Amino acid sequence: ARPHTTPPTHPPQTANMMGRRLLLVAVVAFAAVGVPCVRGHGMDLPVNPALGVPGFPDCVLPAGANPKSVEEAAMMLECSQRPVRDDQIAIGCIGDSITAGVHSSGGNHTYPGQLQIMLDQQYPGKYVVTNLGACGSTMLKKSNSPYWERPQFKQLTEKKWDILIIMLGTNDAKDPSDHGPNNWLHNCGGPNATTTSGCTFAEDYASMITTVKKLGRTPDGPTIFSAIPPPLMHSGVYGMNQTVINSVYPKLLPLINAQNSLPHASIDVYHGMGGVPNWASTFPDSCQLNSPFQPCAWYCDQQSCDQCHPNNNGYTQLAKIMKQGLGL
Repeated sequence: ARPHTTPPTHPPQTANMMGRRLLLVAVVAFAAVGVPCVRGHGMDLPVNPALGVPGFPDCVLPAGANPKSVEEAAMMLECSQRPVRDDQIAIGCIGDSITAGVHSSGGNHTYPGQLQIMLDQQYPGKYVVTNLGACGSTMLKKSNSPYWERPQFKQLTEKKWDILIIMLGTNDAKDPSDHGPNNWLHNCGGPNATTTSGCTFAEDYASMITTVKKLGRTPDGPTIFSAIPPPLMHSGVYGMNQTVINSVYPKLLPLINAQNSLPHASIDVYHGMGGVPNWASTFPDSCQLNSPFQPCAWYCDQQSCDQCHPNNNGYTQLAKIMKQGLGL
């Protein structure tokens, strides 16, 4: 069953919301006080001043580091798995800026942070969630910013995991026709004949699955979940092809999932975040603050409305979808 599509009013509030990522507490209110922005994805993105990059992954900028650009800072990050005991279950969240929590207010308002809170409420002390989101990154090995080359991937492959969630693809969908880099090669059959045959994205996705299968804390390896990215609410945002994200991925990810014999269905973030098959005739031209189209409430607030990244309430909804998809 699909998660409900009525936007929540408030994210979960628990004592865990204080003190989880102490490094980031000072920047929780960054939207209110104003911070530098980076020309990322071709538009301004707020920079987390503690890291020098957009978003809130489980990383630090090394002491004494003096990066001259956001791109340089992104490659200097030192990322780490959150401490996990032998009797706990380690969850790693692989992804891009949506996993990193760009346009959230930081701290525990990313989807991995909200997922941690939800799991703590239901299973106190049992799960440890690590945010391995890398802003702007792609599943494609040949692109303008491969996840494979980022510090988050290094930490992913250096540690062991029980559960891994993979949600990449949003930046892979960039192409020149949408004023983006030449990432998406349009070799996956399109929306009407979607296929993994000859599909570079599917090939690199399979390579990622093969890589992470070796990273289990038990001989059986980690349980791997693929996730269909959330919808893009306006054409050409950040150079992304809306048809690829909204029409191709909902068909392609289940095919990749089956081809690689993953034991569980792809987590359907697309529909859970307001996506529909007939999006071209259903979506507004773009989301606006107080839009009558209810899913827009997950993308637009006083802080931002960039048609791509959720807001705090949207990240809470995303965490609910992930939790349901994990069967927890």
